[in-house]
Amino acid sequence: MSGRAALTHLLEAARDWHEALPEFRAFATWPEDLRWADRPAHALPVIDHLTRDPGHASDQSQPLRDALVAAAPHVEWRHSYTEAEVGRDFLNRFGWFELAGPSGHFLTQSLRVTVGYWGPGLDYGWHEHLPEELYSVVSGRALFHLRNAPDLMLEPGQTRFHPANAPHAMTTLTDPILTLVLWRGAGLGDDPRMSQ
Repeated sequence: MSGRAALTHLLEAARDWHEALPEFRAFATWPEDLRWADRPAHALPVIDHLTRDPGHASDQSQPLRDALVAAAPHVEWRHSYTEAEVGRDFLNRFGWFELAGPSGHFLTQSLRVTVGYWGPGLDYGWHEHLPEELYSVVSGRALFHLRNAPDLMLEPGQTRFHPANAPHAMTTLTDPILTLVLWRGAGLGDDPRMSQ
């Protein structure tokens, strides 16, 4: 399957996931103005970890998980943080890409749709960003932290909302986690920043 075909299939699976989750539908409508951007693939070590152990999926999330694994070699994987901020092991077993948004594989200014993967035993420290955010777990599980709110252990199909500029963090334990995330509001093209 070509890169464009794999990403188009992934976009369709992501749209189906959006339609299947009431929280996603309430958070934002699916963009109608998506345009193919022909961004080059950028490999990171996370691809090997994701393809070897994508985490347990539910019956509902398995089509999206499988589409993500198939598209992994074709996407522009990114890191938002430096080794000094998070460590080399974290960077080796973490990566994210923008499926749709201001600088995604599909362009839109109305929403940012990203995918993130974290291997087991990682501490994703406190960070924040201006856009409001809604995480969904596609496969695996992790403990989600939000300042002044209870911690939540999330599994496939579950979501966590993060308000604008609200410090939040995540811890993986024995499982990896694969997520599909929506951003809305101002600052869609910005990267998250580690909290002070």
